[in-house]
Amino acid sequence: MKNSGQVKYRRSMLSRFGFNFYDIFVYAFCILFALVCVYPMWYVFVASITPYDEYIKGGLMLWPRGVDFQYYISIFNTRSFLNSLWISVSKTVLATVLSVLVTSTMAYAVSKSHVRGMKVINALVVFNLFFTGGLIPQYILYQDLHLLRSYWVMVIPGALNITYFIIMRNYFTYSVPKDLEEAARLDGCTDVGVFFKIVLPVSRPMVAAVTLFIAVINWNDYYNYMMFISNKTNLQPFAWILRRMLTDKSLMNTVRNGAVGLGLELPPPMALRMATIICAMLPIMCVYPFLQKHFTSGITLGAVKE
Repeated sequence: MKNSGQVKYRRSMLSRFGFNFYDIFVYAFCILFALVCVYPMWYVFVASITPYDEYIKGGLMLWPRGVDFQYYISIFNTRSFLNSLWISVSKTVLATVLSVLVTSTMAYAVSKSHVRGMKVINALVVFNLFFTGGLIPQYILYQDLHLLRSYWVMVIPGALNITYFIIMRNYFTYSVPKDLEEAARLDGCTDVGVFFKIVLPVSRPMVAAVTLFIAVINWNDYYNYMMFISNKTNLQPFAWILRRMLTDKSLMNTVRNGAVGLGLELPPPMALRMATIICAMLPIMCVYPFLQKHFTSGITLGAVKE
């Protein structure tokens, strides 16, 4: 009765005034929240293309005061930036593909709790989520595996993501129709064939979302470089370069001197940082639209139609 009374009150306001205060509040809050989230990114972009003469004036930047790509030219004419960009792109692609493949196949296997030993494996994996050996045993392990100071220490260790392993396991257990798997096995399909031909296509929305999240983690990761490589500048990921642009004056001076050598005006450090942030954001922002269409797809995609 209370809910029906509220609905009638809202309808009466709509009929009297032509609008509803509750709906206006909701829309205003959502718009304000969106602006708070979007404006910092917009400010960074505007600052990264604002000409030097306009940038030094300062003030609130709501719209570009001209367009100049001199900061990006300065960045991409620095060798360490181009090399780090290639390192980040390659390691993100390889690590994401490997992680999604290993995590999804193991999650599917463990979701079959009727198979002997799967419950034990599941318990051991989840246990590792809460308790780990620590940094020193991890360092010794990588040393014994000959991964230290190599490119592969940024790719192989993240092959199994325990958080997304749990998400995938639960999805395969409760959301994938068992009738489809049984029908495929009756048609002579093996367990491997059922997984790749039936389960993965049906689970496309979940796999797409997990792929994007894992890709973001790998793109932004510089921990493995900092802890297990650090002395090899030719293996620096772009996230590490971004960190250096924010804290390392020597790299900043190198980029600024390179800009002068190209005949450009001496760029302000903050503008170079803004351009570096945009370069770090852009790859993931370009990938996201290609995966977005799968997020809203139904679980019945590819299912048997009557």
